[in-house]
Formats: sequence, C-alpha cells, structure tokens
Amino acid sequence: MDQAKSLPPRPAFGFPPFLPGSGPECPPGMELAQAYVPWQTFGRIFSPQEALKKGTLFPELY
Repeated sequence: MDQAKSLPPRPAFGFPPFLPGSGPECPPGMELAQAYVPWQTFGRIFSPQEALKKGTLFPELY
C-alpha cells in the first residue's frame, strides 16, 4: 500500500486542512470576504495591429 495514501492531510504553509469559512475561525453567517467590481463601459479599442504592438486592445489599459 502506498504510504502517502494512508496518511491524513497535513496543513500546508501553516493553514488547516479544511476550506476557509468551514472551520471554527469563521462563525456561522459571517461572510469571509466581499468583492467589489465596478461597472465597465465598452468604448474605443485599438486596431488589431496597434493592439498587438501595445499589448492591449483597450486604450484605458495602455
């Protein structure tokens, strides 16, 4: 029998072997985190040739 299959999971980098929010550190009903993503509008874009040169299709990112 392979020994690795019979060993219980060990914590990696000091973290417990269970999913965040499922252990005792997060009480029931408490959100772990909440993301904020602003609305984006689609505007002007570079031509394909210019986008390849600049590394992005969107002028706002250049």
